[in-house]
Amino acid sequence: MSTEKRSQIYEIADQLLREGVKPTQQNVRERLGSGSLTTINRALNEWWGQLGSRLEAQTQGFDLPDPVVKQVNRLWNEALAYADKASNQRVEILQKKHADAQAELDSIDSKYTSQIIDLNKIVIQLRSDISSADAAIKELRAELKSEQDSLFKANRELDSLLSKSAPGNALEQKQTDKDLLEARVRIKIQDEEITRLRAQNAQLSEDNAQLKYQVKRLQEI
Repeated sequence: MSTEKRSQIYEIADQLLREGVKPTQQNVRERLGSGSLTTINRALNEWWGQLGSRLEAQTQGFDLPDPVVKQVNRLWNEALAYADKASNQRVEILQKKHADAQAELDSIDSKYTSQIIDLNKIVIQLRSDISSADAAIKELRAELKSEQDSLFKANRELDSLLSKSAPGNALEQKQTDKDLLEARVRIKIQDEEITRLRAQNAQLSEDNAQLKYQVKRLQEI
């Protein structure tokens, strides 16, 4: 804003004040004939800011009539009230923004707190599942060892029966053949059971490894 434009706005504001009219953006612009409202508003704010000191300087050298002094005081008080109202409005806006931001922050904090609690519950459940899987694997390994021992014993019995299968009387041979058949059946059943237990053990071990991996991933979040 040029010095000339500022001086023109000041002169118009002074003239309006002498006429008993409060200077505003609109009535100053009407008398000025043109100009940006933003520029006029900035100049008026400066004019109002300097008005007090200007009046004090003038009253020290001149004896102004009471009506003029009263009018100036009234306009000055109105200007102060307007500035105070504008300041209060800005404070209210800032307070509302602060309250909204705090509410949003509280909401985010509550959301993440809830998620952390849920994750902790999942971790606890997964650890319980891992413990159960470890116990099941231990039990399966014991059962597998027992079956392997039984299979070893059955093989020994079969070897013993085979060694006794030399030619003899018909009745003894028939009993031996029956014992051999039963031994082979037991061995086959035990062999299938061992295969099943090994497969089950492998599956449990894989599931257990996946559970431990999930717990590790959750703890890294």
